[in-house]
Amino acid sequence: MANSNQSSGTQQSFRRALTLPSFLALLAALPLACSANDDPAGVNGSGGSATTNVGGTPTTAGQTSTGGMIGSSGSATAGTGTAGQASAGSSAMGGSAATTGGSATTAGSASGGAAAGGASGGSGSGGGSAGSGSGGGSGAGKTSAGCGSATPLKSGNFTETIGGTSRKYVLDVPTNYDANKPYRLIFVWHPLGGSASQVVSGGYNGLKSLSEGSAIFVAGDGLMGGNGEASGNGWWNANNGDMELLTAILAKVNANLCIDSERIFSTGFSFGGMMSYTVGYEFNVFRAIAPCSGDLQVIPHKETYTAPLPIMAFHGDKDDFVTTARGRAARDKYLARNKCGTQTMPVSPSPCVEYQGCSAPTFWCEFPGGHAPWNEEPKAIWKFFSQF
Repeated sequence: MANSNQSSGTQQSFRRALTLPSFLALLAALPLACSANDDPAGVNGSGGSATTNVGGTPTTAGQTSTGGMIGSSGSATAGTGTAGQASAGSSAMGGSAATTGGSATTAGSASGGAAAGGASGGSGSGGGSAGSGSGGGSGAGKTSAGCGSATPLKSGNFTETIGGTSRKYVLDVPTNYDANKPYRLIFVWHPLGGSASQVVSGGYNGLKSLSEGSAIFVAGDGLMGGNGEASGNGWWNANNGDMELLTAILAKVNANLCIDSERIFSTGFSFGGMMSYTVGYEFNVFRAIAPCSGDLQVIPHKETYTAPLPIMAFHGDKDDFVTTARGRAARDKYLARNKCGTQTMPVSPSPCVEYQGCSAPTFWCEFPGGHAPWNEEPKAIWKFFSQF
């Protein structure tokens, strides 16, 4: 269970980082979480450039590698059309669907993947149901109740009432949305002091332009809070409110849009990275996560789901804001969860590595730098997500 208790040394260094005006000024000038600032215009006018963001939550410690060579760990048989048998967690990115879509001879059964977090059969191009989308997908997959709706949700601003509090979020639906086509759903969480509009103005951390209309994006607004070390707008999960917000968003989006239920993802920088690490334990709907410069020590959460989960995490090797050590600690939790060995293999982009012997693809990118997004992240994250 994550909490805000840390060693006195960590607390002191964290407080010092928070009180350095020059450092905060630098953070405020950074682009949002894990991304280049694509699509500055935002979504359907809902965006607006968020100049208030301090650039990073002060308590996360980044995480693992970019997914560069993801296909290298995939088992070539993982997507054969026999119910997508990817035996018990064989490399979730893996099987390159040798028969395009897992030979839909059993009702498109190439989805499925192993129960222990294994890959749904057949990633690779054209691997989705009826050849769904670039980067393939999880065979026929499971689709949401919103498929075929004559009145789907449109891009814009939405609210949900959680525990008596109005919670806001932004939804981005492709302009060429097809109600009969299952889409990836990607949550992008903002850093400390940030907002949903900031994520929008940054092109959803650079992922929207790379998706080319193949994904639906969500960015929520955190609430003001603090833990004695830091305070600001973020993901403090007071009274489990942030997890309830995510639950409400998932229910609304699934009921009103056509979502591939086996291709739901999470990413974010700093506090957003913390959220991505955390939701992987609180929910079993995520196919993969890509936390950036986050940790597992700040957001209160339950470790409800512990089956292997594909992860690609990033952290600067000189991060003294959300320290590199705290990022490595979060990485190590997922290494144990994914039953990884100690050996690694270099992958692109350098200096990322893939851990060997894992039950789910596990990548760690400890790049040169401090508490800031790495410019290689957007393309690496999109490549990682699009393998599924």
